[in-house]
Amino acid sequence: MASQADIRRIDNAIDSAVTNLYTKRGGPREFEKNGELNKYEVKSHSYPDDLMASDNRYGGNYVVFYINIAVDSKLAKELGEDQFVKEIPPRDRGDFVAQNLDRTKLFAASATLNAGGALLGKALGIGGASAGAAALATVGAGATANYAASANRAQKRLKTAVALHVPNQLQIRYGMQYSEEDTLAMAMASTGIEEILKATASGGKVKDLAEPAQAAVTNLMLAKGPGAAALSAATGLAANPKKEQVFKGVDFRTFAFDYQFFPRSAAEAENVMRIIYEFKYHMHPEFKDSNNFVYIYPSEFDIFYYQNGLENRNLHRHTSCVLTEMNINYTPNGNFTTYDNGMPTQINVTMNFRELALLTKDKVKDGM
Repeated sequence: MASQADIRRIDNAIDSAVTNLYTKRGGPREFEKNGELNKYEVKSHSYPDDLMASDNRYGGNYVVFYINIAVDSKLAKELGEDQFVKEIPPRDRGDFVAQNLDRTKLFAASATLNAGGALLGKALGIGGASAGAAALATVGAGATANYAASANRAQKRLKTAVALHVPNQLQIRYGMQYSEEDTLAMAMASTGIEEILKATASGGKVKDLAEPAQAAVTNLMLAKGPGAAALSAATGLAANPKKEQVFKGVDFRTFAFDYQFFPRSAAEAENVMRIIYEFKYHMHPEFKDSNNFVYIYPSEFDIFYYQNGLENRNLHRHTSCVLTEMNINYTPNGNFTTYDNGMPTQINVTMNFRELALLTKDKVKDGM
């Protein structure tokens, strides 16, 4: 079992890593003017294929999906370094990942967590909080940390990026979590609970209760006392449940992109198929081991809206996202029609994304 000194040392090591969990995005990001258009390969993954034509025929508006894959992915090992950008710009992937723990710190944190309770051992039913279960939990955490390519879900960004027109329906939902909680006990405690206890001890002398205490007792009787319903009906009084809305947290934002692809040429049809493939491929995990015990996380996406090559700050920014659902409809008009080569004449695609980080006032100020 870890000593108190060990626990303090581990906590200090973790605290030292937790600096600036959210990096501000700052001013508008440029796509064309700083060479990103040349840095990323979007021409073969764009729709329409003339989306970025110099005459601004689509108003100069488009959305770019950057793809970030795990360094442990087979794709990361198969592709040469020239298929990745040198560094990923500041991203928001959630507070825990932002701590950027290395293997040593992750192992130490797991050891601390399991030193007192052996959570993993108890979950597996192998001895509860025994020393053996604690040891197994610590070993398991260490094995997991060592088995991963990195302890902080390190990623590489592909030069392959997808550029699409801004969908006709573009909206995002902000949601907070509140719950209805009973505050009656605390309200009674602050309104003469000592008087109530004294009256109870003295044999129930109601006349000794001050008005606030009488009201509190009346509330309790009308709410939970014997014959509460009859008492309420007879007196015409009802108990105030003393409920309050208590803030619980922030919803992860989810949003959808709906696209209708009408390939106008063989080249554009190839682009459409490549785009659909990239989203399908990167939303799925892969197995880390040959026995299929462990998954490697799917790829993540960073989504930016641009107008004439400059990030459109009139729209919301996104934290890093995962693609949670994708629906592909090859017969949107109720019948299956193709070109001579078998390519469907129309394909409708709906993609549902979920952001990885929760929003705060600071992030909203930064355009989220």
